[in-house]
Amino acid sequence: MDRIFDDPTTTLRLFLATIGALIVSFFLLAAVSSALIASKVFDPAGLTQITGSVSGRQGLRGYVLFSNLVPFTGSAMLALWFVYRRYWTEAAGLRTAPATGSVSYGSLFFIVGLPFVAWLAYWNLQLPLPEWMQRSEENTDLLLRGILRMETIPEFLLAFVTIAVTPAIGEELLLRGVVQRRIFRIWFGNAHVAIWAAAVLFSTMHLEFAGFAPRLLLGALLGYAYYWSRSLWVPIVLHLLFNGLQVVGAYVSGEFTPEEDLTQVPPWWLGVASLGLMLYVGYLAEQKYGQEAYSGGDAGAE
Repeated sequence: MDRIFDDPTTTLRLFLATIGALIVSFFLLAAVSSALIASKVFDPAGLTQITGSVSGRQGLRGYVLFSNLVPFTGSAMLALWFVYRRYWTEAAGLRTAPATGSVSYGSLFFIVGLPFVAWLAYWNLQLPLPEWMQRSEENTDLLLRGILRMETIPEFLLAFVTIAVTPAIGEELLLRGVVQRRIFRIWFGNAHVAIWAAAVLFSTMHLEFAGFAPRLLLGALLGYAYYWSRSLWVPIVLHLLFNGLQVVGAYVSGEFTPEEDLTQVPPWWLGVASLGLMLYVGYLAEQKYGQEAYSGGDAGAE
């Protein structure tokens, strides 16, 4: 079935369908945003005032939820359905059972890599940024503080869906299920190049310059978890847990303070150990679950 999905003509159709779906979704998002701003329901310039009340914060979460759902989940599903019709879930890897043992390797690879991600995050934050980038980062931090300010259980639940559930499904479906697996892998002819190219796109699309390097590595970790397992549910769950734990932490502590990362540098030895373990686990996983380890019908399975 994968060989049918990987036909060059089909790949081109999927690429064009994805671009078309993204254009439509962004026009829809722009129209909704303009209507909300015109009706004074939502004012991006007044985030401080909006986040001062429960109703304002819930409305902000609803808007961000819609903003994530339409361009990522919506575009990916529309493009996949347009090209593959009733086989779209198979094409994305949503109906593929993980290779035996691959979930453990992919999960361990992701977990042992997190300290190195934190180390990268600290050093990325030390890089000087132009003033316009600094303003963008400040606006993003303000938005996140508002979303992650939770005083009630309903606020926590909507924040969890907005920050953890929706991005995990939508971003993985689009970046891993469509771009990495069905477009980049065919174009580049190499699964590893496809993984890192999709990771670059994953980090770039967040428009958070002070977090580009760690998010790039996170994208690669998720990409390899998908590559080895062949099941999109593996990176979806890992992505959900990573974001979800941050939401839970903010709810329990009662605050979200991204600026603390500027002064807290992980021990150098922890970063080195994390990198070493990541490379070791990755080597073992590649030997066992890499593309070259398969033959026959499994050879093209991602």
